[in-house]
Amino acid sequence: MLHTKIEDDEIIERYVRNRLAPEDRLSFEEHYFTCDECFERVQAMDRFIAGVQDMARHGELDDTAKSAIWPRASKWPLWAFAAASLACVVLAAILVFLSVNRIPALQRRLSAANATIRSEQQELAQRQMSPPSTPGPEANVPLVMLQALRGDEAAEAVVPVDAKRVVLWVEIGHTRYRSYSMEISSASGEPVAAIENLTRGPYGAIAASLPSDRLQPGVFRITLTGQAPPPASLVSEYRLRVHRP
Repeated sequence: MLHTKIEDDEIIERYVRNRLAPEDRLSFEEHYFTCDECFERVQAMDRFIAGVQDMARHGELDDTAKSAIWPRASKWPLWAFAAASLACVVLAAILVFLSVNRIPALQRRLSAANATIRSEQQELAQRQMSPPSTPGPEANVPLVMLQALRGDEAAEAVVPVDAKRVVLWVEIGHTRYRSYSMEISSASGEPVAAIENLTRGPYGAIAASLPSDRLQPGVFRITLTGQAPPPASLVSEYRLRVHRP
């Protein structure tokens, strides 16, 4: 016997109430003794009907109430009500867990994110309102002409105390490179500055400027490297001794 027929014909209720034809009763018994689901539903229906009959015997249920119960009994057996109750309890537990643990944590994260966004917006507004600072013109900028020297010889440069920048001027012969990089390091090898994408000027020389505070009194090693087209290679090397008046 198929479950669809059992549902549609209300076989379980009719079986418990002894209202099945003998051949239908036999067919259903052959099915439900091997079907755990139908067996449990028969047991639940039997207990339900027994309870209703007990209430009727004690006068707690009139005929109108009994007639209203029977149709619902086949559609909503006891195990279905128990499952629905259990689902409600589980859902309530989940809601309690979320309200106690996850929701406050998410609210804290959202508040922190909003605070960060507000701070970034204020900083951006301040930047937009403040005009960009541009260095003004400077007179008498020190110009240092570098020449490739041998041994421990070094070019001498006097940098005034009030000078803001220093210009390094390098004249080189013909090379295959279009762009160069300049690296400046102290006598002990500590990097001081690196200038990229240098190209020859109208006079065929390379000029680069850097803040004068990078060139404190002492000796510096300056290397000029050809970059493009690759491969890169060293073009020339210089030594510079800086003095402060």
